[in-house]
Amino acid sequence: MKAAFRKGRALMLRDIQLPKLKTGQIRLKVDACGVCGTDVHSTSEVEEQFGHEVAGTVLETGEGVTGLAAGQKVVLDSATPCGRCTACKNGAQELCSDIQSIWFVPSFGFAEEIVAPAICAIPYEGLSPEVACLQEPLGVALDLVRLADITTDSNVLIMGQGPIGLMATALVKRAGARRIFVSELNARTKRVELAGRFGADRCLDPSETNLETYDFGCKIDRILVTAPPKVLPAAFAIAAKGAIISFIGIAFGEAANITFDANAFHFKKLQLRASFASPALYGPRALRCLKEGIVDGEAMVTHRFPLDQLGEAIHVSLSDPEAVKAVILP
Repeated sequence: MKAAFRKGRALMLRDIQLPKLKTGQIRLKVDACGVCGTDVHSTSEVEEQFGHEVAGTVLETGEGVTGLAAGQKVVLDSATPCGRCTACKNGAQELCSDIQSIWFVPSFGFAEEIVAPAICAIPYEGLSPEVACLQEPLGVALDLVRLADITTDSNVLIMGQGPIGLMATALVKRAGARRIFVSELNARTKRVELAGRFGADRCLDPSETNLETYDFGCKIDRILVTAPPKVLPAAFAIAAKGAIISFIGIAFGEAANITFDANAFHFKKLQLRASFASPALYGPRALRCLKEGIVDGEAMVTHRFPLDQLGEAIHVSLSDPEAVKAVILP
């Protein structure tokens, strides 16, 4: 069985043997695996498998697995609450202390087959595999929007219109926000186009427009950040008094650190809410949003590649102005 490995920027395709199924595990044929921003930007010097936005077909079920059968189409939550720990039993599944995940198998989606905890699998129908695998990042967008507490009076700025930012734009529009502004480089032409289609009133290029001094014509009381942490101080400056800022942007090394005026943050009564959708909680809802067209998955999947062209998929994701989401079809 072929699987992709990376080390730094180097990619390798190797023949490997999957481990035997343990109790509570399933084996899948990978039908589609989306290329995530973390796949594109990681520079880890540890050799590893990767790929976590998975749609597949059940090939085999391990001991103790119920509700799943060979031939069934499923998507995977990359991490799932156990349902047994104290946090889960207290209704706080997002604080689960015994997360079930493909990371702990370990087995990943840029491969012909994968082993996964059965609890991570969500059956689906009525979607192509490449659209179905978007449920994983869409779950991230759902959590980001949930934390922002959007209302019909909200004036929203979404910083970054990558796949998760675009999905958040569609969800914020669905939530009935009063005004929706987004930021994205004009050079990313497809993202800018979809931002408008998904509900943005205006798309601003941060390389051409100083967002901190821009006249939005209203007070921005909700900001969703899908860009790296370095943009957070600008978000704090833009935010109106009492605003909520939710964010998922990450960076590595020194880029993970920021400096800001904590007194100004305090006196403006701002709230900063970190969205980290691990464990994931909204897989079925994400599938419904895709199936009902609340988020147009077909429009977002702009490129499809076989497994042996994973390197090209990553290059396209980084550099092609028409790229939004690349998907590997092993």
